[in-house]
Amino acid sequence: MPEKILIIQTAFLGDLILSTSFFHAVKTEHPGAELHVLVNAGTETVLDHNPDITKVWSLDKKKIKKNPFAFLHFANLLKKENFNKVYSAHFSFRSSLLSYLTKAPIRIGYKESGFSFLHTKTVQRPKQGPHEVEKLFSLLFEEYDYPTGRERRPYLFPGPVEEGSFTNKKKEILSNDEGYILIAPSSLWETKRMPEEKFVSVITQILRKRKETVILIGSKADLEIESNIFRLMKTEPLQLRERDRLLSLVGKTNLKELMVWIRNANAIISNDSSPIHFASAFNTPTVMLYGATIPAFGYGSLSDRHKIMEVQGLNCRPCGIHGGRICPEGHFRCMMDQNPVRIFEALEEVIKL
Repeated sequence: MPEKILIIQTAFLGDLILSTSFFHAVKTEHPGAELHVLVNAGTETVLDHNPDITKVWSLDKKKIKKNPFAFLHFANLLKKENFNKVYSAHFSFRSSLLSYLTKAPIRIGYKESGFSFLHTKTVQRPKQGPHEVEKLFSLLFEEYDYPTGRERRPYLFPGPVEEGSFTNKKKEILSNDEGYILIAPSSLWETKRMPEEKFVSVITQILRKRKETVILIGSKADLEIESNIFRLMKTEPLQLRERDRLLSLVGKTNLKELMVWIRNANAIISNDSSPIHFASAFNTPTVMLYGATIPAFGYGSLSDRHKIMEVQGLNCRPCGIHGGRICPEGHFRCMMDQNPVRIFEALEEVIKL
């Protein structure tokens, strides 16, 4: 019987994307093993076509919070798989408990995780310093053995359907051969979002000074942000041919289609959010905008060509690991003081490098 390994990663989409480099490392170290991955429901499609993974398990957190019996039923399904080893890449109480309930003889997790005493081996997970991929690698390797180069970056595999959709849509909407620059203006957390008017200033500079098409990206939840940007753009001093090079795919792509658009972009400008990690997978030049959070948390770009834009000298940063809904200080200077001219200059630098 082949060895069976479970990796639990039920965090946000960005965390799951970064974890794919860990999945690859585990599979490389255990080439004959079955590799099962447990993820948060709604994120699993980013793992489609991944050759490292044998099976993806989807956990509906909302359902099991309301129904303890559903949680125990799910845990029992995992137990029946007779896993030899479990890695808890997430550090919640729930993840540690699920790992324990599999009854796998080897259960590895973080010392800082909830119910960490349920693991058979723990490693430290510093809050600041190492990149997230290094924190994940610490579950498997000693520090001197961490993978480097391409193996640090995420592994994503869009399929032929998404490739075809991209090719057809690109022909339909792009009016020249200069390529395109993606703008990802949203984030789940409000204090990680640069204000729309500053994005408008950056977009205007691109349209006036460069030849690429500018394309907004995001989910259907970001349609209000899209609307605000287009409304504000109406007052910008642009010629009609320049305005025609601003397009939007907000709410019009699924996650796998978005992969292809990011892979083929000349560059991307994004808040501290999941598009950064998509870009890292494909080594897309990246300008990353930090507000409430800081690079030391370990979620920065892994693309070879990237620039980090943050407001220095604010003793209120960071105000939380994920940011928050409102600025605790009431001034939101971490984003209000971002300089659109410098952001545009950073964009030009990552494209030229």
